[in-house]
Amino acid sequence: MFNKPLSHQAVATKAVVFDLGGVLIDLHSDKAGRELIEQYGLSRHSFAPLTRSCFESHPRSVTELAMLGKIETSTYLEAFLRECSVKNAERLRANRLSVVGRERKDVLTIVERLKQAGLKCCVLSNTIALHWERLGSAREYPSLSLFDHIFASHLIGHAKPKKEAFSFVANALKVQMAECLLVDDTLLNVEGAKAVGWRGILFSDAPQLQRDLGDLYRLDPIEALRYE
Repeated sequence: MFNKPLSHQAVATKAVVFDLGGVLIDLHSDKAGRELIEQYGLSRHSFAPLTRSCFESHPRSVTELAMLGKIETSTYLEAFLRECSVKNAERLRANRLSVVGRERKDVLTIVERLKQAGLKCCVLSNTIALHWERLGSAREYPSLSLFDHIFASHLIGHAKPKKEAFSFVANALKVQMAECLLVDDTLLNVEGAKAVGWRGILFSDAPQLQRDLGDLYRLDPIEALRYE
């Protein structure tokens, strides 16, 4: 997907809204999924319905319900445990927590520079209460304190790519939809943001993000070498 340089956009961006998993932190969804199938006996047929998170069909998956704050962590974990032949609740919980990885320092450096340029920097994450327990650790994720606001789907009751999630954020920030920019590694979310008037960048890595941000982000020559 080609990201149009922001320097060519007519309306000024006031808020840059980052996805969390896959952009600001590493995700280990594939590894955790393989472990469920190979070590816990979860069938491949059951895995996709449990973990679906695109919000494109009904009924909602257990993951989508958790992302909307409609069910508690215990209900979410029980749904997985029922489909596993290995019935170990503690290990299953650890597996679901292992999806959440470490901070990506190169992307967070970009966030720091955007804030220095006077932009609001926020997080809009489709997440669940279980993961939020870990993400709330200032020791493990100290850089989340950089952000002006953090919007977690299970707390606000809305999730990407639905219009309500983007409207909620814009209203909370007191900015127009056209003044918001989403940085997300999921094409569906980027397209959803653009459909309601936001700008969107499909994230691949920090160097490409730096280029896509155009005039919003300028590195000095010495610092720029770090991304070559």
